[in-house]
Amino acid sequence: MNQQINEACAQVLALHEKFCQEQNDQMVALAKRLAGLFAEEGQLLLAGHGHMAAIAQLMAAQFAFRLDFDRPVLPALCLGSDPLLSARMMAEGQFEQHLVRHYRAVNSQHHLLLVCSDGSAAPELQALVEETLENEQAVVLLSGDCRKDPLFKDDLDVCIDLATDSMPRLLELAQFAGHLLCELVEKELFGR
Repeated sequence: MNQQINEACAQVLALHEKFCQEQNDQMVALAKRLAGLFAEEGQLLLAGHGHMAAIAQLMAAQFAFRLDFDRPVLPALCLGSDPLLSARMMAEGQFEQHLVRHYRAVNSQHHLLLVCSDGSAAPELQALVEETLENEQAVVLLSGDCRKDPLFKDDLDVCIDLATDSMPRLLELAQFAGHLLCELVEKELFGR
């Protein structure tokens, strides 16, 4: 077998194992919190930057639709997924505010914001996190290295640390974390 394939597989397995061991309690607690939020008619808002925006969209779709079995909608929305709004704000030189603008349009009074970060400087995510915290709403950071992430703040509710600086492994593990979180919430709410 190709050496590069072997190395990638070994990295993926090691990172998944480490993630499951080190983030187990955080993931279970977050799933229970989300299940409670959904039961109280709250909403999950997600946002990401760069490649992680696609992960945020995928996670929102899994909650809003389903993974393996038919179930009611779990209200989840990916901020920044309105291409017309984003394009207009970019054309006006206000792209750094496009997530905040979308957040304000949603006008949710009871939500949790899950931010998928690749660890790079992202002024639009920074503005969103600050506004969400000012509104006294919960913020969860999913990152390759929480403590080094520019979005990390002491007043974040939860930080899910993926413990990698490799972009391919970060994307794979973030996607896994999203699937797992959805499965845990479904189990909590529907017993499956």
